Amino acid sequence: MDTIETIYNRKSIREYANDEVSDETLLRIVEAAARAPSSKNSQPWRLFLLRGRALEALRSDYLNGFDQGKKPSFEYVYNPERVPESYKARAIALGRAIFAHKGIRRDDTEKRRQHDRENFSFFGAPYLFILAMEKNGYAFGTFFDCGLFFQNLMIAIAAEGLGSCPQFSAMSYPDILHSHIPASSDLTFIAALPFGKPFAESSVNKFTTEREPIEKFFRIVD
Repeated sequence: MDTIETIYNRKSIREYANDEVSDETLLRIVEAAARAPSSKNSQPWRLFLLRGRALEALRSDYLNGFDQGKKPSFEYVYNPERVPESYKARAIALGRAIFAHKGIRRDDTEKRRQHDRENFSFFGAPYLFILAMEKNGYAFGTFFDCGLFFQNLMIAIAAEGLGSCPQFSAMSYPDILHSHIPASSDLTFIAALPFGKPFAESSVNKFTTEREPIEKFFRIVD
């Protein structure tokens, strides 16, 4: 796949096969992501890969936390205090669209709960990247740099014929994350990226999000 085609075809994958990804492929993905630009080549990102028993232990603790009603406690603020109405409208439209795709009625509280719970199982993915940065390096600029790295990571995964799903929701339990990732007390966790081979017969993986027409966000200044 060429780069533009890869970007167009990338989408969030929410159901995975249990196929193994070779260490060679994993390293190629990470090395490609590390080519991301950053201010003065600061490269503020830190990346962890969880798989096998380590991932299953984390998944179990996350699901236990969710099932017991553990309250989220994020390490940073993702959305502004006053979310712009245009953002809200797109978020509401997305929620309605994916529920309709999955056949979940508005009043079906149990299925809605199961939908939310899937986030805390990392969608059953066999691999999980956790992106972090040093706490003393926290700033808008370094977050921007980490975002460039994270986008590279997703595109590299897609270029290898794999799929992923970026997650802020997985940052709900930083205390659990810190307990599963040794020597991480000096880090702020930013996002999770479950990934692997998409399950070929999955219905939910056929769901795609709409994009605004470019005339709504783009203009040429001559």
